[in-house]
Amino acid sequence: MPTVAENLTYWQRYDWKDRGREWGRGYGSIEQGWHHAILPRISAFLPTGHALELAPGYGAWTDLLRPLCKNMTLVDLTPNCIEHCRQHFGKRAMTYHTNDGRSLAMLDDNSIDFVFSVHSLVHADHDVMRAYILQLGKKMKPGAFGFLHHSNLGEFAGQFETWDPKDLHWRGRDMTAEKLREDCREAGLVCVMQEIIPWGSDKMIDAYSLFTKPRPGQQPPERVERNPAYWDQIWQRIELAKRYAKPE
Repeated sequence: MPTVAENLTYWQRYDWKDRGREWGRGYGSIEQGWHHAILPRISAFLPTGHALELAPGYGAWTDLLRPLCKNMTLVDLTPNCIEHCRQHFGKRAMTYHTNDGRSLAMLDDNSIDFVFSVHSLVHADHDVMRAYILQLGKKMKPGAFGFLHHSNLGEFAGQFETWDPKDLHWRGRDMTAEKLREDCREAGLVCVMQEIIPWGSDKMIDAYSLFTKPRPGQQPPERVERNPAYWDQIWQRIELAKRYAKPE
């Protein structure tokens, strides 16, 4: 399973020539992934004030989220990723931190309006995800929301040892959607929407989790959905947009 040290070594040595935009190829492009997969799931919470992006890499998704935030804080394990983002996005309303892969101690309590991470924390095991969630319970403002893309591979423990290795996608092997919901409860957060989805095959090894820090008196319900049609739905949206594209 990918440890913090293994993640640091891998991403520090990774060839970032495409700035992480290569992870948009499954959608056709990073922009299509944003408009047809990610933005529909978070648009109700944007624009926002202070956004925290965890593990931004070279900022491929940051490019698209940044215009919708008053200010942003980027936190990444990998020094070269943070240095690139610093050079690319500049200092205006931006803050950058390299961490140990777990700590958010650099953030003020009750300071975050929106938390975001896509395509990165899928490589994190439960100890990392739990550490982040427990801290976010303090760092988020009451009424704030977060959207994290993470592994659900642990749901299939005992099965994936027989799978084709390519179907594992270097996911956190002990992380599950259920564990994130449990950690949210412990942190005083509520996972208001969790979508368990397939990735790279029909195996539902990933999850999108939308969670909130309720305001006093609020008791939002948890909701969990399994969506085996995730990729079909995305490509239906993409094809529809192409048919209605503005003529050249």
